[in-house]
Amino acid sequence: MATLKKNILFIGFGNMAKSLLNNKIKSKFNIYSVNSSNLIKPINVKNNKSQIKFDSVFLLVKPNVFNKEGYSFIKYIDKKTKVISCMAGVKVVTISRKLKTNNVVRIMPNILSLYESSHTCIFSDDKKLTNWTKINITNLFGTSFILDNENDIHKATALFGSGPAFIAKIINSYIKASKKMNLKYSDSNEPILNLFKNVLEHSKKYENLDNFIKKITSKKGTTQEGVNYLEDANIEKIMYNTFIKTYKRSKELSIEK
Repeated sequence: MATLKKNILFIGFGNMAKSLLNNKIKSKFNIYSVNSSNLIKPINVKNNKSQIKFDSVFLLVKPNVFNKEGYSFIKYIDKKTKVISCMAGVKVVTISRKLKTNNVVRIMPNILSLYESSHTCIFSDDKKLTNWTKINITNLFGTSFILDNENDIHKATALFGSGPAFIAKIINSYIKASKKMNLKYSDSNEPILNLFKNVLEHSKKYENLDNFIKKITSKKGTTQEGVNYLEDANIEKIMYNTFIKTYKRSKELSIEK
């Protein structure tokens, strides 16, 4: 006898929600979403029942929306419902108080969840719920890790939640700068994208990226000249400050209104 799939509700259906809908989670759960008009829409379910009990509810709205309208979400939750928040900055205690439940866990996946390639952090005051979430939810998105300190979610947001956008920005800047060199290397960006991919793949043979760089550069050579410029520009500090700004913004969102 086949096991009945449990029901999940997505409150909010923006980019983050859509990125969570990979094949693994769709095969394991019946997924529904609710819009601003309180209409529940089936995502991967053919029959739409009028009365649905949700085993888990994902909070996928912006923090300011939750601060204003969070109380109205109580109607989707009962004593056993697991509340899984993907909201940046909103603390477990804030969610618990507003929704009148202690079954709250926070996760911070990223857009790569759609391809089962996210590295997702998890935090909850309830260790049993934390472990359940890792096994049954976040591992469907890729890999995951458990945090002991809720404050560390701000750091994970900066590194892994926002990370794909930062890396894409760096790659895109490389592409745009390469075009200014007026070298006709291809009709597409594929050679540059392959360059990044191949460096990541083959640099593993040199134990770390610093060793890889040393194998390419020579004293007073052309590559060393460019590397020196990047070091003088302190690209590491630029990246660190990017993380810090994101971290601080996440902390700002955690301040209750």
